Amino acid sequence: MGILDDKEIDYYNSQEKLKIPRQNWMKERLNRNYWNRGTQSRRSKEQWFKVSINILMDRMRHNNSDVHALQCRIGCRGVHQPDGSLRFLGSTYSYGYDGEDFLSFDDSNSQWIASVPAALPSKRKRDKFQILNQYTKGYLQKECMDCLSKFMYYGEADLRKHSPP
Repeated sequence: MGILDDKEIDYYNSQEKLKIPRQNWMKERLNRNYWNRGTQSRRSKEQWFKVSINILMDRMRHNNSDVHALQCRIGCRGVHQPDGSLRFLGSTYSYGYDGEDFLSFDDSNSQWIASVPAALPSKRKRDKFQILNQYTKGYLQKECMDCLSKFMYYGEADLRKHSPP
């Protein structure tokens, strides 16, 4: 799901397989192309998660008799400037496995941090390609901030009614 200041703004699930707006301003302001691209992106991520959870279950010597969860959280934080722009404060790009921290991106150093020994192969694989880490940093500091700024503008009236997180 997409969240802005603790409010759900969009949603995807494996049954409907659609990115669905959860706020009226999202429905009104974003065109069909936005929702189609978002749906394709979420479907792709769903497939990636299916493969990745099996790799992690193997690595952790877990079997299919128990339920296991792989979660990803991606986001950016900004603060409004006197000129109306939004200044980057920081970001989150992290994975959790079975409710525990697993792997996270350090945007200051453009590298991945393994929270547990089982995450070291994933860290090494990702850090091997520094160009991808630079892309990830750029995404968080530029594209994520652009979306945050646009969504805050589009949902301004609704967000004023809601207390900040």
